[in-house]
Amino acid sequence: MVLDKRRAHLLSLLIQEENPIHANALSEIIGVSSRTIYYDLQQVNDWLENQELQPIQSIYGKGYLLVSDVKEELQGQGIHITDEYEYQLAESERQYLLMIKLLIENQPSTMNQFIKLTQMSRSSLVKDLKTVRTYIDDYELTLTFTRPIGYQVNGLEENKRKLLLSILSRTILQSNSVILHKKIYQLLFANSQDKIRDMLLTIIHKAESKLHLTLTDEMEEMLIVQLLIMIKRIKVGQVVEVDSQEKEVLKQSTYFKASQFITNTLAEQFEMPVPFNEVCFLTMNLLGLKVHHDDFRNYTERELFGLQHVVHRMVSDFQKNACVIFNDREGLEKNLISHMKPSYYRLKYGVPYSNHLTENIQKNYTDIFHFTKQVVIHLQYYVGKPIPDDEVAYISLHFGGWLKKEKKQVNMNYKAIIVCENGIGTSNMLKTQLESLVAGLDVVAIQSIREFHINHYNVDVIFSTNYLKEKEIPVIHVAAILTNYEKERILKQINDMFHISSVNKNNTEHLMEVIEEFAVIQDPIGLKTALANLIENRKQLVKEIRKPMLNELLTANTIQFRDRVSNWREAITVAAEPLLHQKSIRSEYIQAMIDNVNELGPYIVMAPNIALPHARPEAGVERLGMSFLRLKEPVYFSDEEKHRAQLIIVLAAIDNETHLTALSQLTELLSEEEKVTHLIKAESIEDVQHMMKQVIKE
Repeated sequence: MVLDKRRAHLLSLLIQEENPIHANALSEIIGVSSRTIYYDLQQVNDWLENQELQPIQSIYGKGYLLVSDVKEELQGQGIHITDEYEYQLAESERQYLLMIKLLIENQPSTMNQFIKLTQMSRSSLVKDLKTVRTYIDDYELTLTFTRPIGYQVNGLEENKRKLLLSILSRTILQSNSVILHKKIYQLLFANSQDKIRDMLLTIIHKAESKLHLTLTDEMEEMLIVQLLIMIKRIKVGQVVEVDSQEKEVLKQSTYFKASQFITNTLAEQFEMPVPFNEVCFLTMNLLGLKVHHDDFRNYTERELFGLQHVVHRMVSDFQKNACVIFNDREGLEKNLISHMKPSYYRLKYGVPYSNHLTENIQKNYTDIFHFTKQVVIHLQYYVGKPIPDDEVAYISLHFGGWLKKEKKQVNMNYKAIIVCENGIGTSNMLKTQLESLVAGLDVVAIQSIREFHINHYNVDVIFSTNYLKEKEIPVIHVAAILTNYEKERILKQINDMFHISSVNKNNTEHLMEVIEEFAVIQDPIGLKTALANLIENRKQLVKEIRKPMLNELLTANTIQFRDRVSNWREAITVAAEPLLHQKSIRSEYIQAMIDNVNELGPYIVMAPNIALPHARPEAGVERLGMSFLRLKEPVYFSDEEKHRAQLIIVLAAIDNETHLTALSQLTELLSEEEKVTHLIKAESIEDVQHMMKQVIKE
């Protein structure tokens, strides 16, 4: 492992420091965010451990320190550590800066100004401007060059503002570069940054009070930027146009009054009139801002009814498709409505929204994203526009955060709060991840950074997605979505903090490898589950959930073929027999599945030819299982043709999560008519297994 230039410079700073140094101080010196510094420290520690040297020490309440022995060892080995580091803007960062400058100013920009702004060569900037020209074309804008005046963007003011907001959401909210942020704020503020920022914050907080809501920390920052852009553009005579009919609709919103308050205050402070179109445009953007806390008093009766209808259908379909039951469905629906409202208006008015967590969610919560993608069709019908993956990902956080909302039945050992600058969904997902990861952890509150600084909590630990200086209570800095590496790091910190013996998370896998050397395992899932339960009973910290793949559940022992059965009751009974034989379920679970159909109708027929019988875990499930029955002749679950089935797949779930990966793979397999036809015609276990492997590989 080799340290890159930035991390080598970080290590050199620590070598030169005699006293602990805070992450925010390192951030200022190197020019990246505190969060980036934190991850860089982890990488440097990995490098030190590879060198068999003691890692960097985190001194509670003081900062980071490299012990003297390590400093001497590094210097004694003659390891070259650079003491210089100059942050260079990435290609995309340069292009964003160029566009921001071009869009906020009303006079052409010269190449010399671009060179001064980015510290890059003319040839590099010529290449960047070609990319900029293509980028802005999507917003119906054009980049022109007039010699010797310079470059200028032409097009509708509304499109310029939307592009600006899109760029700023990708930079201000997502980039970890302190240098980039400083350059952007220099373009926006010019002078008196702190004074103007404080004034805008005061106005925003008063508007929040009028609306009875609290914006997320990141949305507060975006609103500051939006107001600055509005002020700058109005001053140079550039004003947006809003459709006259839409203006009448916007005037009925409670947000319009807040927009009037903000613009009237700005008009007084900056001694300039704010056109009515700008008040309406600001209202559109206010409606699309994410909130940390909301108040249904801001909703019109029609608006609330429509969103309640959409959310109710989404939750019902999610439960049906994912075979889960939300214990606090009312809480989930209320939570979703709070998010769905700004989401709806962002889509309706074309307000740009970039979710920096999308890729992470798709990677780490593929199954939840898959089922959410299926149910957002109700929102799509309501708004009349396709739902981008950025919005789907954020809605996924809401579902994921509620999958494990259960009443706690044990006394908690540790109390914690989460400080998160993102929205409700992100915070709840993080809460779920942390409580699942650390046994005995109770997250008693979720706070924005603003709320954290004015409240006091008697807790054992603080988890924060942004840098917080430690005081009396230890702080663990976390990402909004935890990867396996980050989970291990958090567990190590918790272990060290509370003096808990660490647990090897791979014990089950190691035991399986040993057993496979000396025995033929007939039921690998059953053995693995039993070993995991045995280990779980012997440990107190880790509560990792393993989600088996589809081919681990549908094995040679659980796949069956029959020509026909007499009725749907027999179909369920026969399909469930393998699970009964391997003791995944008790006989009463079969009766529970039959009773469900008698009581609720043929809801288990997910599509023509496909039935998915299941019941609640407490109805007789011993361990996770799935079985497959192929019938040559269809069985009917009602008199209607659409309720016939030839593929009967029984699911025995033990909770709301463990089966999701396998089930999402199954629904992917059954979503294509050609693959369903192939399964119906299958004559061997190998045929079915081959189809499963294709889906898993994809």
